[in-house]
Amino acid sequence: MFAYNPEKFRSLFETELGQRIWAFLTQPENVARLETASQLGKPAVEGIEEHLLEEFREEVLADRVKQMAGHMVRQIMEQRDWVLDQTDVKLQSVPFSKAARYRRPDWITFHAFRNTSDPRDIVITDRRQNAPLPTDARWSYYATFASPLKAAVAFGVHDIRQLRTHVHAHGFQRLRIQRMLRPA
Repeated sequence: MFAYNPEKFRSLFETELGQRIWAFLTQPENVARLETASQLGKPAVEGIEEHLLEEFREEVLADRVKQMAGHMVRQIMEQRDWVLDQTDVKLQSVPFSKAARYRRPDWITFHAFRNTSDPRDIVITDRRQNAPLPTDARWSYYATFASPLKAAVAFGVHDIRQLRTHVHAHGFQRLRIQRMLRPA
């Protein structure tokens, strides 16, 4: 199903450990974990950290082993039609301190701002710096998102293409976020 070109990791990949890590990473449930983390805008390896540690313990703590695992993850993600979004994303975790984040090729990054006097009043734009925000309120930066899943869950945006079209035409889209839970 997946092909791996070890390149500079050939000697490590040819060891028993290298073979076990590749077999582990290509298990369907681990590929799903990599993709889920990516759908949530996180580095892919965040989805497998606990499982990787459980399976390999201290063996995975060596820098060269972690680098090879990241190299393997990149090839898996690219074969699943993900593209590299950003390298060296800082993680405060074990075993990884930095990792790559992936996105779908058709995703666009959006930035959300909150009205400082009404936190449910949100403006979404495609620029963080010098964003063309409405002048009738003070705005504070709130979040960045690219995945349609985050757009739907956090902001109630179910048509990301329509949002993109509106933002390109008007500079921003203003939304009112409804309360998720009401007190009993």
